[in-house]
Amino acid sequence: MRHFGYFMTESTGHLSEYLPWFRSSARGLSQYCDQPAFGGETGAYYHWCATIAEKYATVDPLQFESPALSPRSAEYCSYILEAKETGRAFRLQGNIRNDGYITNLPQGCCVEVPVYVDREGLHPLRIGDLPAQCAALNQSNVSVQALAVEAGLTGDPERAMQAIALDPLTSACCTLAEIRAMTAEMLTAEAQWLPQFAGKSLRPTPSISIPENVQPVEVPLDPALAIGKRFGTLATQNTTVQE
Repeated sequence: MRHFGYFMTESTGHLSEYLPWFRSSARGLSQYCDQPAFGGETGAYYHWCATIAEKYATVDPLQFESPALSPRSAEYCSYILEAKETGRAFRLQGNIRNDGYITNLPQGCCVEVPVYVDREGLHPLRIGDLPAQCAALNQSNVSVQALAVEAGLTGDPERAMQAIALDPLTSACCTLAEIRAMTAEMLTAEAQWLPQFAGKSLRPTPSISIPENVQPVEVPLDPALAIGKRFGTLATQNTTVQE
């Protein structure tokens, strides 16, 4: 909020996974991600899911739920149902497809905007342009999501790797070679749930090594290098004034 000028609505440390500044160094982790669980603890969501999955692997959790209705919570669902059935309007912040609601984010991406609900259904509000810096923060993740969707629909492992490589936090922490290796490991580990990638693999991209005895060949001078040549002249020429 202090650096970009607007309050961030994400309310947990989970936000730090989508940005490059908080989890990419030890000093960032110690300063910004020092709260337990969803306040910023690394792996919190995974550990929570793993704990619940193990506890209820052979037990139906619904048997412990009471059929009695509890008092209404802050969750939107009952208010949306009430608005649809009674016509009593309810306003929420809803995730919808961007059909012109935020004009400086791509059409078709998922955006969160104010939505009114009544007997006639959902009525999203048009926002127009976000402040440029806020749109840029969103765009950094929209691009990743678009590539991930393309990878899922086409079964192209290269698109999956490229999506991960463009993730702001991943790109701040890993080299492209590390990201490619990680993507291959993930596709193998998740293969049973990703049948569209069956029989496909990432192409090899070995590092290029140049032997010490290789001699460079003459090539046409790049205009940009001509500037470098001029800099070299300026740096080495004799500046002593002759009287």
